[in-house]
Amino acid sequence: MSLLLLLAACAAPGGDASSPSPSPTDDATSSPSASPDDDTDVDMPDAPAEIPDRIWAGILDELADLEDSDDAPTVVTAEAVTWSDGSIGCPQPDMVYTQALVPGYRVVIEVGGEELHFHASESGTVVLCDDPQPPIDDR
Repeated sequence: MSLLLLLAACAAPGGDASSPSPSPTDDATSSPSASPDDDTDVDMPDAPAEIPDRIWAGILDELADLEDSDDAPTVVTAEAVTWSDGSIGCPQPDMVYTQALVPGYRVVIEVGGEELHFHASESGTVVLCDDPQPPIDDR
């Protein structure tokens, strides 16, 4: 009997309706324009259709940490791309990166007249690039 309980506890997710797992859209349904500790009234842009919610959430987190303007951010570019290596177009000195093609995203957001370049991998890494390098292509 205890073996059955152990196997049931290890079953694949979704089998037990009594313990719902969060859906990937749970964060997307909350207001992206303000966080509980946000003292500004700046509206954040909606997620572009080309960018998955988990990537967009990472970009909004970075924006919230950096934003010091009263201007609303606007999306200039949002696209799926392929990066030439693991640096996802943001190589740093003295770092070693995988030398494989990396599918990901490039998002450029303007805030207060300044363009911010965000690069991401499909796996969820989001980086704000000071010296952005171009992808090898747009997917």
